[in-house]
Amino acid sequence: MLLAIDIGNSSISLGLFDLTATDSRPTPALTAKLSAATGRTADEYAVIIRGLLTDKGYHGAITAAVMGSVVPQLTHTLEAAVQKLGGDTPIPVTHIGGGVRTGISLRVEDPAALGADIVTNASAAVKLYGAPVIFLDLGTATVCGAVNMARELVGVSIAPGVTTSLEGLRAAAAQIPYMELKAPDAALGKNTAAAIRSGLVLGTACMIDGMIERIKEELKLPKNAALPIVATGGLAELVLPACTHEIVRESDLTLLGLYFIYKATAEREAKKNK
Repeated sequence: MLLAIDIGNSSISLGLFDLTATDSRPTPALTAKLSAATGRTADEYAVIIRGLLTDKGYHGAITAAVMGSVVPQLTHTLEAAVQKLGGDTPIPVTHIGGGVRTGISLRVEDPAALGADIVTNASAAVKLYGAPVIFLDLGTATVCGAVNMARELVGVSIAPGVTTSLEGLRAAAAQIPYMELKAPDAALGKNTAAAIRSGLVLGTACMIDGMIERIKEELKLPKNAALPIVATGGLAELVLPACTHEIVRESDLTLLGLYFIYKATAEREAKKNK
């Protein structure tokens, strides 16, 4: 079994995949989300992950792992945790970076500086929906990116996420109340909480709709051109219903991308070693 690990700024997503499966779109045997706590040790993460695996009947089932990380402080910690899961048998860990086979080209100024999650999401979007494709990630940041017809990641936009914006607003304005983040009833709120929900949720939706149109222009696509738009991230469920474009929600997009990249890289290495 393959353990896919996506280390983000706010959380760590885990997915367990059957490496013998032949499905073009595999379903994770297990998914879980952990807090991204830089103060937590490898032993602590190992205990948590082992408990999740044991609870679902997969104790000792991991033969390989693939990891994408945007938090360098946690990369080594999680790799050490994975090694503890293997006991005396080292578990090989593939990292998203140079040398892995993503299925796309990176047409950006500094590919090495591109977040592993962006590369992974772009790769999965192309694998699942073809190219060109627009992909979104609504989490700590709101990320919009596109892959063109030639399967080149041509660029991304990054804005503060909904929760990040709320935290920044609260830090700067003393009278901002603590509130539940939910869909607003109207664009014009009748109280402070309703007004903030409108600004954050509908504002983000309007930004996404506008970015999609601008991306189409930069890809030189007609405004009425049909191209897939796929979104992931913890806040996608909140924001997407307010968008005017048809956007497919893929909650496991990043984990699937990790799986696809691992499989393609392993197959290439197997051919080289023949």
